[in-house]
Amino acid sequence: MLKLIIYIRPIARYLLIAWVLTIIILSSIPNIPTLKIHTAKSEIRLDYLMHFCEYGILTFLTFLSFAGGEFRINWKKIIMLAVSLILFAVLDELHQKLIPGRTCSVKDIASNVTGILTVIMITLLIFRSIGIKLKKSE
Repeated sequence: MLKLIIYIRPIARYLLIAWVLTIIILSSIPNIPTLKIHTAKSEIRLDYLMHFCEYGILTFLTFLSFAGGEFRINWKKIIMLAVSLILFAVLDELHQKLIPGRTCSVKDIASNVTGILTVIMITLLIFRSIGIKLKKSE
């Protein structure tokens, strides 16, 4: 898996642009039904999981795009990227309020932010592992 991440890092910016455009296009589609799993006692909404994954992927691609060849990112850049991603998530939800049949949901924003923060932690661990691996190979 680490080899794959190292391999795609040079094209990460193109993947990031494609993913941002995908999010914007999907957010602009009116009247998308909410995906649910019906159980005997309740309903489980899948859209929160989708928001988590959508913004998790965005976060990983963002960090991969801004990582140097040694997969290092300083804390100032980490905070700047995190704030930018959260701002994008909030603006995306506010944008949906303007689309017919769509709403702006605090729960969706919470799912987005949770995906962002979770994947930041995972990405930093992955980058640390790659950095150690790259140092050993030198």
